Amino acid sequence: MPGWNPVSDSPDRRTPSALGLAPPLQAAGFNVAGVLSAERYAGLVPPAWAPQAILPAARSVVVLASGGRALGRAVAAAPTSARDRDPFDAHTRRVAEAAAATLREAGWPTEPLFYFERRGGAFADFVALGRACGLGTPSRLGLLLHPSYGPWLSIRALLLTARPLTPTPELEHSPCDGCPAPCALACHGAALLPPPSGFDREACTATRRRLEACALRCDARRACVVGPEHAYDPETEAHHMSVSTLLPS
Repeated sequence: MPGWNPVSDSPDRRTPSALGLAPPLQAAGFNVAGVLSAERYAGLVPPAWAPQAILPAARSVVVLASGGRALGRAVAAAPTSARDRDPFDAHTRRVAEAAAATLREAGWPTEPLFYFERRGGAFADFVALGRACGLGTPSRLGLLLHPSYGPWLSIRALLLTARPLTPTPELEHSPCDGCPAPCALACHGAALLPPPSGFDREACTATRRRLEACALRCDARRACVVGPEHAYDPETEAHHMSVSTLLPS
């Protein structure tokens, strides 16, 4: 695709294993990860999320994500509890807390943070954090577009840690460059506008409320030419679509 260089923008080192983090992360469905310096992270989050408010000794922030069907399969195989109102969030909490405990046992103070929590009455912008550490580039869909997984990426948690890790840089090229945008043609609400207008969230929300076909499935997302083989199974897509009406994407 014009303007897309899969060699220079390879995401291969943006995985837990490549970052030298706990191997169980990969097995638990967290197959994508990036790193921000504590300073860079502090400039992208509300004050209550800043290192000084949570872990002043922090040197790095690990952004944990899942690409493709890995998380859905891990959640389906994980033990559940009657107290788990949302199995994806409960699984995310268990896995991230275990990873934080592993880092603490190795001598690095670490605190896990989650996309679904408020601190000081505010959410953090996990999409901005994911972009800053190279997990994807902006797209017409209003989602980050991962080089391999395309729009099938879910950014779930952070590890604020005293362990010094090398930051992963932003990606320089977007697969949207030069693309004929079949996603825009497939959108039933005409919400995917050409640059610089971008994604029309109000049009998308109104269409999802009006059309049953858009409530728990996104045909525009499924029309993306990047990573279609990684599309979520229907149950996982329906879950993400339902919670997207409650939390910022």
